[in-house]
Amino acid sequence: MSETNTNPHSIVEAVIAAGDLSKLTPDQRNLYYVTICQSIGLNPMTRPFEYIVLNGKLTLYARKDATDQLRSIRGISITRCDVSLSDPDNVMVTVEARDPSGRTDIDFAVVSRKDMRGDFGNVVMKAVTKGKRRVTLSICGLGMLDETEVETIPDAKPFTAQVAQTGDQVCWEEQLSLRMDAILAYI
Repeated sequence: MSETNTNPHSIVEAVIAAGDLSKLTPDQRNLYYVTICQSIGLNPMTRPFEYIVLNGKLTLYARKDATDQLRSIRGISITRCDVSLSDPDNVMVTVEARDPSGRTDIDFAVVSRKDMRGDFGNVVMKAVTKGKRRVTLSICGLGMLDETEVETIPDAKPFTAQVAQTGDQVCWEEQLSLRMDAILAYI
């Protein structure tokens, strides 16, 4: 049985020093995932984050579940959402959010009118969703991508768990079991 360092402080130090979650074992990644969720008050059972390989480094990005939970937990309100259709190629959205202390933040989103197979209504909704997610992450101080941004990055690759020594793929059931063990330990 291999010995894994599950000390959260050691894991955080390794991630900060290396900036690459792929340097962690699956057990450490799962503990890191749960620790991140715990630190910002998210329910890890809802899978608020996914992994992605970006610029050769494994990192987390926020899913819809993360930003929806953050707005609810932190009492963040979307106070303004302006949709601009003046660009013939893109839909641009400006979104403003306010937290309970009165602090505000503004962020922007741009979506090509060719997205969503040209269905204009869906393009507008996607742009609004992207803007809301971006401003939510910003006002919460989380400098990470959300899932609507990941799909627009050409070199971004979905993460498939692999065993470092052999390159064999780890089955999804094993990864889920490891994450569930870490979540249950958290509870």
